[in-house]
Amino acid sequence: MQDKDILTFFWTLPLYEMEHESQPLNYFTHLFGHEGENSLLSYLISEGLALALEAGGDHEMSSFSSFMVNITLTKVGLENYEKVVEAVFQYAQRVRDAGPQIKIVEECRDLGVMKFQFADKGNAL
Repeated sequence: MQDKDILTFFWTLPLYEMEHESQPLNYFTHLFGHEGENSLLSYLISEGLALALEAGGDHEMSSFSSFMVNITLTKVGLENYEKVVEAVFQYAQRVRDAGPQIKIVEECRDLGVMKFQFADKGNAL
């Protein structure tokens, strides 16, 4: 296994743990982690800057929420990390400017329902 160069972005946010209806961390994870057309990852790959991207959030000590994006860089991406940083913050600004999109909220909800319905049965203990 070879070492990979990973660029990590970490944001601390207000505590969203009780936001069961809107689930903002799930929303951000869905948008930043999207791998299809017009996604952050598709742009970075097309520019030869990245190989992979993962995003996720968590709630910390019942006092704040956190959101993280990890990007596995190519050699070109490592050499041009400023361009990657700029792309991430431009994408974040686009998400902010667009505001909450009901279509995306519904998509996240539907995916959550499907994950629950088709989850493997767990151990009874």
